[in-house]
Amino acid sequence: MSLITSQSEFNSLCEQIRKAGIVAFDTEFVAESYYRPRLCLLQFGLPDGEYCVDPFEVRDLSAWWDLMADEETTIIIHGGREEVRFCHFATQRPPGKLIDVQISEGLLSRGFPMSYGNLVQRVLGAAVHGKETRSDWERRPLTTKQLEYAAEDVRHLISVWKKQEQELQALGRLGWAWVEFGRFVGDIVADEHRDGWLKLPAIGRLRPRELAIAQALFHWRDRKACGLDKPPRFILRDDLLMEMAKRAPKTVKELNMTRGMNRRDYQRLADEMLEVIHEAQQLPDDQLPPRINTLQQHPKQDEVLGRILGLALANRCQELGLSMSLVGTTADLQAVVRWYLFDQKSSGPPPKLLDGWRKEVCGSLLTDVLSGDVVLRVANPRSDDPLRFERRAK
Repeated sequence: MSLITSQSEFNSLCEQIRKAGIVAFDTEFVAESYYRPRLCLLQFGLPDGEYCVDPFEVRDLSAWWDLMADEETTIIIHGGREEVRFCHFATQRPPGKLIDVQISEGLLSRGFPMSYGNLVQRVLGAAVHGKETRSDWERRPLTTKQLEYAAEDVRHLISVWKKQEQELQALGRLGWAWVEFGRFVGDIVADEHRDGWLKLPAIGRLRPRELAIAQALFHWRDRKACGLDKPPRFILRDDLLMEMAKRAPKTVKELNMTRGMNRRDYQRLADEMLEVIHEAQQLPDDQLPPRINTLQQHPKQDEVLGRILGLALANRCQELGLSMSLVGTTADLQAVVRWYLFDQKSSGPPPKLLDGWRKEVCGSLLTDVLSGDVVLRVANPRSDDPLRFERRAK
């Protein structure tokens, strides 16, 4: 393991990675104290060993982010959601050729998401000695033990992928894996561009005027957090923001009638909050956000039929050795129910479970269950897959 602390060494490492065409990648970061996670260490795994890069010393990381975003270099990660975000934030481009061994494992076994240690043990039969989960990665100098643990996070990734790739190829699932890697990256990037205030808790219960206040407070809080480099919740908690949207206080006294708002740091910002609320209250009706419809059509049908489809999907995944949590969620199953009952004649795209490789795995089974053409029976209660879904006799 080598620790890189100079720009010239880092640039040479990036050139080495470019020539190799494949690299394992991981990071250590601190998220709880900053507006965006603070990158504290980068780890790279190559066939000749592991390299740790100290971003506190190497200030210009653009050579690496450009490599990660190109279409030539294969980047192997394990559960690398934050690594994708780092790349996108640095380049405004997603990773170009990313492999997540946690996802590929879900296409080979029922273990998704599987920890790094368990995955290495299953695929390679090798032991991973643990992780410095309580380490202060901001503190310098980093200890030898910290660096060794960090290097171990990338040590086995290339070998794991090469073994997985062979298994996926033999099962005819390699194409599925590449589709899922792309979906993983696409979902993260889409989430980065999604209007954050729409993800506030219980936002669908608010009326348009309340929505306008929630939206205004959210954007005010975000600007404040960015300027102070603090997590938005440090400025104002989500639950209190939503309470302000519903109560629309006009004075500090009214604001303090909400339990939790009398904290000293909130009091310092009270006048700013009241001004934001007042401005949202003055918006004309035609500028208010439309009410968010989160109600499902026939929710009882969705729930009951979704549970039956869940049994069918679980049984199929058991038969094929797939992780059900990777194939589809409860929401995905309910989307199939709604599509079957209401939307199948529309021109919109089919639900996720009725598209691509998932359609091949379970699409016809799910629609046949809904049509009544397939019935369920218990074949062997002692079996790992005790249920049988069989075509109904005409």
